[in-house]
Amino acid sequence: MKIDKRLLLAGMVVAIAMFAVTAASASAAVWKDKGVNVTKFVEFGLSGGEVFESGTSGMSCELHATVTTEGGNMAKITKFETIKCSGGFGELAGCELATSESKALPWTVDVNTTDLTITNMRLRRTFKAGCKIAELDKTYSPTVTLLSPTAIAEMEFTAEITGYKTFGSFTVDAPNSGTYGIG
Repeated sequence: MKIDKRLLLAGMVVAIAMFAVTAASASAAVWKDKGVNVTKFVEFGLSGGEVFESGTSGMSCELHATVTTEGGNMAKITKFETIKCSGGFGELAGCELATSESKALPWTVDVNTTDLTITNMRLRRTFKAGCKIAELDKTYSPTVTLLSPTAIAEMEFTAEITGYKTFGSFTVDAPNSGTYGIG
């Protein structure tokens, strides 16, 4: 039995196209409100902290952020505050934060299948006189791991660029803890 090569090739093209469509739809995740797709504007707060390291120096900071979305596979961080920093080590030992600026807000938050990615998060921090490090101005794109993607209450984040890394966690502020999710 002879197999027509054109027919075989056409069948393979159709199969590959169907696989690509299936894979794309399987990986598309969107914002949910108690399991239902979000279709209106929502806003929720995040409270937490981070440890950042620049070379062999760093400190821990208390943070607050505001997230907004109108559904789909995107959100924005519209507000990001460094409340206070302490526990400096290395060249930041004994240093105090003078200013902290969240640059180029809003930051885009992409929804992945089980986590989030914040794109081009830029923080500029200055330190009071007497510190060996006067300023850190860093742009990075952290991955945000959702501990329960379908009912977000807690999340962890991490990012690393040359000579700098940050990691920490957030909890979703009441009354929205566990309300929103992705799926």
